[in-house]
Amino acid sequence: MGLKQALKKLNDAIEDVSSLHVQTFTGDLTLSINNDQGYKDIRTEIEKEKNKKDGSIILVAETLAQFDGDSYNFVKKDLDDIPEITLEVHKNAVKAGIETRIGLLGLFKSTFN
Repeated sequence: MGLKQALKKLNDAIEDVSSLHVQTFTGDLTLSINNDQGYKDIRTEIEKEKNKKDGSIILVAETLAQFDGDSYNFVKKDLDDIPEITLEVHKNAVKAGIETRIGLLGLFKSTFN
């Protein structure tokens, strides 16, 4: 691997750890995933479905938090037809993402001590 490729990989890894992006959807989505597929394949299928005009999934909540403290949050306007557990799942996913990043930063910090 060349230096340029190594630096790009490092930059991508830092960018991934330095931000947190959580999207929570409701609806119906049927996927057939085989053993060779993973998170990125599922994400691609969700992106395809949510971009359809007549798609069967609805974005209910979205949170993006950057390392520097910048963030945005989105919550669907009419939550009456959304199960209460949906926002609880979103909240827990954000919390888990923050805790994971704190752990990774601690691990990274310990390599320099």
